[in-house]
Amino acid sequence: MAKKPDKTVQLAELNRQRDELEAEIETMIADMAEQPEAARRQGAWAENGASTQRYLELTTRLSDVEQDIVDLTRTMAAAADEDGRPH
Repeated sequence: MAKKPDKTVQLAELNRQRDELEAEIETMIADMAEQPEAARRQGAWAENGASTQRYLELTTRLSDVEQDIVDLTRTMAAAADEDGRPH
């Protein structure tokens, strides 16, 4: 039988993913802010532009990762309660 993944390791990996996503999103926001308003209406930052789509993908993924962190943290807290250990 395969060993269950260590929840602490899983949580660290999720935090790493969150940090990477946040950094990429911040970079994209800075890039968009540097673009003249007229340029944001067309091209990569337009409503259906490649940068806009990438930004939406990243923010959706960030939301998913943050929910995974919340769920895992709750699971870890519940397990600690069952074992009588402090969180």
